[in-house]
Amino acid sequence: MAWIKLPGDEDTPELARATRPYRQAGRPVPAVVGVMKPSPKTLRSVLQMNFSVTFGGSSLGRIREETIATAVSAWNDCFY
Repeated sequence: MAWIKLPGDEDTPELARATRPYRQAGRPVPAVVGVMKPSPKTLRSVLQMNFSVTFGGSSLGRIREETIATAVSAWNDCFY
C-alpha cells in the first residue's frame, strides 16, 4: 500500500487536462507516472515527453516499438 496521498485525476483543472488522454482511453494513469500528480506542471511535462517519444513517435512503427519496450522491460525486471 502506498503511503503517499495522491490527488485524484480531476481534483484540479490542471490535473484534469494532464490526465485527460488516459481517461479518454478508459485507462488509469500508470502508478509510475501518477506519483507526479502533486506537481501538475511536472506531470504534464513528463506526459508530453512520454507521448512524443513512445508508441508512434519514431519511424520504427508500433510493432517494433512495442517489441523493444517489452524487451527492455524484461531486461530491467519491470513488473508493469
